[in-house]
Amino acid sequence: MFSNLTPDEATVAAIIQVKQSFDDAINQFYIAEEYMNRTKEWITPRRVRRIIEKLIEKGLPVISTPHQPNPGYCWYTYDSERVECINRLRRKAAKIFIRALRINRNCMAVRDKREKIEQEEMF
Repeated sequence: MFSNLTPDEATVAAIIQVKQSFDDAINQFYIAEEYMNRTKEWITPRRVRRIIEKLIEKGLPVISTPHQPNPGYCWYTYDSERVECINRLRRKAAKIFIRALRINRNCMAVRDKREKIEQEEMF
């Protein structure tokens, strides 16, 4: 299953694969610690997140949860957890998109106001 992965990706995938539900999820800090235990090489939690993005791009069924007691990543096992993960990410994406629209609207209003003042000052 891990033949198309880099060594880093294969190690992170193996760490996550044994975590089969949200109840057993593992966060990027513990993944980094376990990575060091297995490889004797240090890896940052940020790098772990990037590797997880690559694993998902490559087709591995990694899902995530922000909920306590075990926020983090796990291997897809249950449809209910998959649906919860997808719905949460969609809500988050919608909020980010709305924020981007508001930022654009606000900046354009300031730009328009600035241009209007500049035009009035010319005359």
